[in-house]
Amino acid sequence: MKYRTFLFAAILGIMNACGGGGEQSARSDSTTVSPSGQPGKDISSPASKAAGAYQGTLPCADCPGIDYQLSLYEDQRYQELMVYRGRNDGRAVIDTGMWNMKNDSIIELAGQQPHQFLFEDGKLYHLNREGQRITGALADNYILRPVGGEGNYRQLREKAAAGVDFHATGNEPGWVLELDRKTILFQDMNGDSLRVPTPRPHPNTDTLRVYTPKHEKAEFIITIRQRACTDDMSGYMRPYTVEVQLKDKNYRGCGQYLR
Repeated sequence: MKYRTFLFAAILGIMNACGGGGEQSARSDSTTVSPSGQPGKDISSPASKAAGAYQGTLPCADCPGIDYQLSLYEDQRYQELMVYRGRNDGRAVIDTGMWNMKNDSIIELAGQQPHQFLFEDGKLYHLNREGQRITGALADNYILRPVGGEGNYRQLREKAAAGVDFHATGNEPGWVLELDRKTILFQDMNGDSLRVPTPRPHPNTDTLRVYTPKHEKAEFIITIRQRACTDDMSGYMRPYTVEVQLKDKNYRGCGQYLR
């Protein structure tokens, strides 16, 4: 992934109260998650008991450790997110592919770097190349434990199909940001909603683009950095850190590109 920092500087005219609709949208994106410790709940596929998200810190030969997250989705897709501590300015390395379960316990990933995991007691155990449990002093570092936060996957796929390019959420107060080629949409759980046209970008540097929609009265700045971000409520990681400034308020959260 290319390193992308987007700065949207907008002068906005109208802050519309969205009432229950805006609040409902913000809640649905930020709170519809699989409960931690219950991966695969309410999913009816044969491998439903293993579907969910798992995290751990894997050993690293030339860094303090790898923050590792594996999301197993109900449609048999998966996403690996890896952050090498002390390297790459916190940028996440992403791998995607398909997963399957064999013998009711072995998870196989068919991506760029195939892996196998043993699913047991609600956790994933990273297996070695021979398909065996890793033992020794570092054995605990190869255990992935469930984490909530991936439960809006189906909703995000629907948004991607509808044309949304980027999606972000944050907490306290809850808020949602959606961006596509035509529209920037921002909502918070207080019922405020803001929708403005997405203008053409004006390149500033290799990592910065400035957008200036022609509106008045309120400053609206969105900064998207390619730096891994952890949701401060669920603990789920996403590849981008997002900051939103609207008038005198600042919002922070996590986001991802959907397409």
